[in-house]
Amino acid sequence: MNALLFLLAAASALPEGVDAWVSVDPPVIPFHRQTAFSIAVEAPEGMEVELPRMVGKIGGLDIYGEPAFTTEPLDGGRKRITQTYVLDPIFAGVYPIEPVTITLNKTESIQIPAPAIQIRELTEAEEAEAMKFVPNAGPTDIERSLVQRWEVWVIAALAAAAVLFALLWYLRKKRFVKRLVPPPSPWDIAYARLRELDAKKWPQAGRYQPYYVELSSILRHYIEDRFTLHAPERTTPEFLTEASSSGLLSEDHQMLLGHFLRHCDRVKFAMFEPTIGDMERSFSEVLRFVDETVPTPATGEARAA
Repeated sequence: MNALLFLLAAASALPEGVDAWVSVDPPVIPFHRQTAFSIAVEAPEGMEVELPRMVGKIGGLDIYGEPAFTTEPLDGGRKRITQTYVLDPIFAGVYPIEPVTITLNKTESIQIPAPAIQIRELTEAEEAEAMKFVPNAGPTDIERSLVQRWEVWVIAALAAAAVLFALLWYLRKKRFVKRLVPPPSPWDIAYARLRELDAKKWPQAGRYQPYYVELSSILRHYIEDRFTLHAPERTTPEFLTEASSSGLLSEDHQMLLGHFLRHCDRVKFAMFEPTIGDMERSFSEVLRFVDETVPTPATGEARAA
């Protein structure tokens, strides 16, 4: 079974017309996957049902995002209320969940025992899949899209300059000049975040866990903004597969990403303790990737900044 379902142990404890249960789907997962813990109650339409907030009560597991809450009508004047938490484990182990207390009409409470969630180590097949990297079989020279052609940028710049000149001429009569500030580019944002991370001196302080979390976040968000690849919410194998098949990254950059992200996974999930040299090399790899993927017309300006 993919899901583990726990019903109320004593059926007599349930009021007439009320059904309640909790479920874990799936109940056993490797540490690099997610699972869902759900609370469900079926009751008459007019009954007031209050579900508990389980934050901090699910064995210490991290909760991904906000819990989902739904109410759906059923036949016979009944309704089903469901609350679902997506859990994001880091380390292997068994995580017990506290019993769930449900309140009916603000006066009556029922309690449901909850199962434990088992987070296991990777199997040999899963570890091989996580470490596997499929090189890009397609061509490395990609035809530039319309927005990447310098002619389009020149025409757009000339048109923008004409509009700006007309605007400034109009505003000069009123002795008011409004400065138009474009939004920061993905590489500008990445450079700024890298400077902030470097200023924190976390490698020297031995804070390698938050250092790698922040460094991988900078890289993943830059890739999403720069190449429209959904990096932040993907696992490392999923992202590397998508990057390989997209044709947007060169083989050298794909190999750089594969080495860096697998190193981050070792630090975050396998309790690997990197040296200061490891951390500095990881920083240099991210900086190199950003430097080499800045669009050509903006390369000089971006590096000068």
